[in-house]
This record gives sequence, C-alpha cells and structure tokens, in this order.
Amino acid sequence: MLHKLEVLKAHIQKLNRSLPNKAVVVEGKNDVLALRGLLKADFFILNKYKRSLYETAEVLSSRYGSALLLLDSDRKGKELRKKMKSYLQMHGVSVQEEEKLLRLARVRAVEDLSSAELVRLL
Repeated sequence: MLHKLEVLKAHIQKLNRSLPNKAVVVEGKNDVLALRGLLKADFFILNKYKRSLYETAEVLSSRYGSALLLLDSDRKGKELRKKMKSYLQMHGVSVQEEEKLLRLARVRAVEDLSSAELVRLL
C-alpha cells in the first residue's frame, strides 16, 4: 500500500509541475472540489455554461494555449475527451490527456478523488 501511495504522490507532483499556464478541463463543479486539494491549477468546467463543446473550446482557446483533460473514465467521459481534444486542437490548443491519476487512485470518476481515505493518505 505504501508503494502505491508513493507512486500516486509522485504522479500528483509531476502533474503540478506541468500545470502552470495550463487549464485543467473537468466535467463539473464536484470535480473541481475534489481536485482543489491535489492540484494547483486553473480549472475549466465543461458544463458550467450552456454552450456547445465547440463554443467551449473557442472560449478556452482564447484564455489558454494548453489544456489538461481530466475527465471521468466512463463512456461519457471518454466521448467528451475525444471531442474536446479535437475541438481544442482545431483552435491551436496543446492538449494533454490525463487518465493515469484515476487509475492510480483506483477510481473511475474525478469527483471520487475527494474520498476521505485518499485525502487522509496524501
């Protein structure tokens, strides 16, 4: 268990080093609440406004040159990741996809990263 926790901590530190001037794109406000204690980043919530994904990519590209997509690993999250990556790249945004954090934490949803057990261990 300790080794897995160290690997998770190291990955979070690596993510934080890569985040300056990069938006972390998440699905909802609960995702931001879960990540706020783990990542020091500007969060961009996909479903905050009633916009299409294409319009959301336009807005994001006007503010950031690069983005980290941190979406759930369910079917909906995978579809969102694929579409947003395409739209952001069409607008000249450098895109990094992040799936390893969820895998290391053994959760499928970003909001599950706020579990009391995970926070306590970190």
